[in-house]
Parts: sequence; C-alpha cells; structure tokens
Amino acid sequence: MAPFTAWLPVRPDQDVDVIIKIVGSVASTLTKDWTCIAQSLTQKGLSVMTQQGRLNGEFGECVLDIRLATRPVYSMGHGCDVLVHLGRTAPDCRGLGLQPGSVVLWEPRSDKGPRPILPDGVIAYPIPLMDLCLRKGEGAIGKGLAALGALLHLLGVPETTLCRWSPLLSAPRSFAAGHDYARHDLEKRDAYSLPLTRPASSRALLWTPERAILLGYALSACDCHMACNTELLRSPGRWTTKHLDIAASTVSVLTSESHPGVQVYRGPAGKVLAVLRGTECEIASCLKGFKAPLVFAAADLPDAFNLVLTGHTLVRRGVSDGVAVLLEDRIARRHQSVLVSAVGGMLCHENAIVYGPDAPSHWAGGDARVEREGDSEAEVGFVAWGAMQGVVREAVALYRSFGFRVAGLYPKQIAPFQLKAIEVFADSVGRVALIESGEMQGYWNRLRKALSFEPVVLTPEPGHSLTPMDLFLREGLGT
Repeated sequence: MAPFTAWLPVRPDQDVDVIIKIVGSVASTLTKDWTCIAQSLTQKGLSVMTQQGRLNGEFGECVLDIRLATRPVYSMGHGCDVLVHLGRTAPDCRGLGLQPGSVVLWEPRSDKGPRPILPDGVIAYPIPLMDLCLRKGEGAIGKGLAALGALLHLLGVPETTLCRWSPLLSAPRSFAAGHDYARHDLEKRDAYSLPLTRPASSRALLWTPERAILLGYALSACDCHMACNTELLRSPGRWTTKHLDIAASTVSVLTSESHPGVQVYRGPAGKVLAVLRGTECEIASCLKGFKAPLVFAAADLPDAFNLVLTGHTLVRRGVSDGVAVLLEDRIARRHQSVLVSAVGGMLCHENAIVYGPDAPSHWAGGDARVEREGDSEAEVGFVAWGAMQGVVREAVALYRSFGFRVAGLYPKQIAPFQLKAIEVFADSVGRVALIESGEMQGYWNRLRKALSFEPVVLTPEPGHSLTPMDLFLREGLGT
C-alpha cells in the first residue's frame, strides 16, 4: 500500500485515500468525462483532486493523476495505488510508486505477449480494452472509458450508480462494457471500496482554476456576504451558477502571443489580476504602472479564490493600488473539490489578510501574509510558497506522526518577499529547509544575499516534482 493511503480494506472508522494514475495518449481525452464523475463523487462527500501532466517531464507519456480521499487533501500525494495503463505495450511500472497491494489495469496485446514488469505484491488485471470498445462501435475513443468503467467497479461503486453515470459520458457503451467485463470476468483479489455516503457536513463543490478565480471576482463585488452564505448552504449549485453568471459579464481574460499559455483575468477596475502559468516576467508586465503592487502565490484553488477576495480588500483599504494572484502551472492544470463549509468560512471572514496588530495570533510574526504551523521549537523548519505549500503540509503531518518536531512557514506574499518573517522563523528552528517547486533555485538565488543564514535548498529532479515522501527521506532523519 502506498504511503499516505488507508485503502485496503475499507472500514467505517478508517480514512480512505486512493491515488490513481491513468497513463497513455488516451488519458488526455478523459478529463471532461472524469469531471462528470468527479462532480458526483464530491456530492457524496469525497475530496477529489485531479491534475493533468506527463510522466518524466515535458516529453513523457500523458498522465491523468487522480486523488480521492474522505478528508480534504493539500497536494496530489505520493505513490500510486491504482495504475491504469492505456498504452500499446506492456507497462514498465518501475519508478511509478507502486507498492505491495497496488493494482494495475492493462491491456495485453496477446496471450503470448510480454507481461508488465511489476514490483512484488502488485496485483495486475489484464482487460481487453480495445476489443470491448470496438465491439460497441465506439472505436479508440472508448478505450479510456472502458478502463474507467472497470476501475470504478473494482473500487466498489454500485452498479446502479455506474449505470446512472453512463449516459453522461462521451462513450457510454464502452464505459458500460468495461464495468460489465469487470463484474463478470475479473476475480477481485482484495476487499476495497470507496465510501459513497458521507455526512451532509462534508458536501463539496468541484472547482476548476477558472471557476475559483471567477467566483473570487464575483464575491468581491457582492456586499451581502451573510445572505450569500445562507444561499450557499441551502443550494451550492444554484449559488455557484448565479455568481459565475455575474463574473462572466464583468471579468475579461487576456492572452498574449509573446507569452504563450499565460492567461490573465482582470475585473472591471483592473486593479486585481489573476495570472495563470505566469512567471516573474509576465507578472511584472501586468503590474507595470502600479506604484505599490503586491504579488501573492496561491497554494491551491481555494487559496486562489481567497486571495482574489483578499486583493480586492487590500485595494479598497488603500494598502496597495494593484494586486496579482499567481497560479503556477501545476495548479492551473488541476481540478479540486472544495468543502461548502470552507467556502462559507471564507465568505464570513472578509479580511483574510490583515496588516498590523489586528492580525490573527496564529500567523507568524503577527502578520497574516505568512502562515506558520507545527511545533514552536522545531528540529526542522520548512519554508514553501505557492504549489509547494500542499506538499510541505502533508510532509509536516507525516513527520509529526513519527514524533519529529517540525514546523512549516508559508509566505502568501512573494513580492515584496517576507524576509523578516523568515528570519524570525529561522531563529525558532534547528535548521531551515527551503523548498523550491522547480529544479532551478530561482527564488533562493534572489533571497540568499538578503538573509542572514544559509538554509538547505531542496529542488526536484529534472522532469519530476517533489513529494511529501521525498522531503521525509531527505530531511526527516536528520541527514
């Protein structure tokens, strides 16, 4: 079983956390269909996080990463509980994080074809995916849906639920053929399932980056927060539709040929910008002309929503004349479920970032631009911003479960950077590990001359990203 996972077997008192990788060129076509299914899962109370990408960097196979859990999650996690391989050859599963108890779904080319190379204890289910979808007349487009149908059956989704989902998908007959094949022809070798009934308090919404940003703009212009909160709790879907309609008529999306892939969202006043996939160069270009601009980095989609609200509050109060909220590429490629109760909490606390003595006491240094968690006197202190915050949060939880004294510092504002807060944090821990999201030490190269100490700087291997387990193995044992 992969780290951070309590999947086999499911029990009422046990958290469920399943990490799924769907690999192959067809994986990129599954996003829309998976979104329909994910929305249903969030309505049942499961936390869902989805991210598109490629294995081993820019030139690897397409991969759709999915994480399902019974509690809120902060990052894509670590390891792989289920691998769905949609390629034409037997998969080489080494290096994908499979553990004893993990499951592989794959399509054998023939009875005499090579078997997948699997670590010990991994369960492999061969499924004739192409044959199933061709038999149903839906061609190669149905291959991924056939695999998804088989997977969801293995995860214990009831037959009635699968039949209800089929008409919503782009290849419904292939999806049905996949779960029928799994039901009749696969011998399930372990007991595992997803709980599909959760308390009403765990209701959730499925957000895309655009939805999080647009809702942030819509709520910034709304002056009836308590009434909005009541409407949100009563009918989350209606509340979402209403505010997306408001934002659609007031928010513009800017693109530029000189910055391919970058999208900039701008409201009517043009003083709060949300930048998808931007770098320092694009952000500087967007904020040109502002006298006191601030830049914030979102940790995830709820944080992006909250920071858009915050930016408008800071502009109204005259703290800044221009604010940019950065969503890094890995967040811009993500779908994420958000608890309705969490959205309501953000609506009820408009002053998400307060400058000065009124800042909440749990923020580092009395300044809500920087959040701290963990032990007050820690052996190791991690500093991370943007997308790496989620990875560090889960790593901190892992350390503490093993008895380590650790802490995390999460600067929300990255320009101007919070140097004083980092210095205060460094004085309270034994050593500091600064976590960079890319293999280049971009931020550290700028910070090193301004700081009085030399932290350990952790960066991912080329073409990979850091995981909570990476941080544990590299820093947790004091090496």
